[in-house]
Amino acid sequence: MTYSLAGRCVETGRIGFAVTTSSVAVGARVGAVLPGCVVFSQARTDPRLHRVGLRAFEDGADAAGVLEAMRSAAHAPHWRQLGVLTMAGEGLHHTGSSCLEHTGGLSGTDCLAIGNFLGSADVLPEMVRGFEAAAGTLEERLLAGMLAGEAAGSERDPLQSAFLVVMDSDELKDTDLRIDDSRTPLQDLEALYAAWAPKAAAYKLRAIDPDSAPSSSVVEGNSRA
Repeated sequence: MTYSLAGRCVETGRIGFAVTTSSVAVGARVGAVLPGCVVFSQARTDPRLHRVGLRAFEDGADAAGVLEAMRSAAHAPHWRQLGVLTMAGEGLHHTGSSCLEHTGGLSGTDCLAIGNFLGSADVLPEMVRGFEAAAGTLEERLLAGMLAGEAAGSERDPLQSAFLVVMDSDELKDTDLRIDDSRTPLQDLEALYAAWAPKAAAYKLRAIDPDSAPSSSVVEGNSRA
């Protein structure tokens, strides 16, 4: 019913994830991020578990401790699929026994792919391969992995929504984009990122140094956000 890909860039300290599913507004339900840590709750999702995991991370837990905190707090963990990727450790996951095949998780270099109700056993390996082989920004590498997963079998039902978020070590999100209802959510997300990327640095500058930030007309026409 859902597949997700977390990734990190050890050179820049940026970390983030992408997710897609066959229902609306997946970005409101699956995944959360803090500087240095991504957590997932999916399959039969409980977004409250994100807060549990991130609180454990802030309290000093490693990836294994974060995952255990979420698993211990989960009601009916056999229905839950949980994931953790930190800047410091390998990606870890819990896939409950009631999660629908194909299901599971796979760690790669600087990434973690998890999914359930997938169209083939090739989806997770292809997500990792796509991420590892891609060049460019962390966002572009996450999108490459997600599109590779779609090409390898996607999930069994047609995709409907997608979400992409990347956070810097300064606690600012460089990217926070979602497609809530579409027949081609990953392709739409890729196009939305292409429109966002040239403007991202200017909007970030507004938070860090507003006196130096360009005017709205320079950034994006008549936008005043």
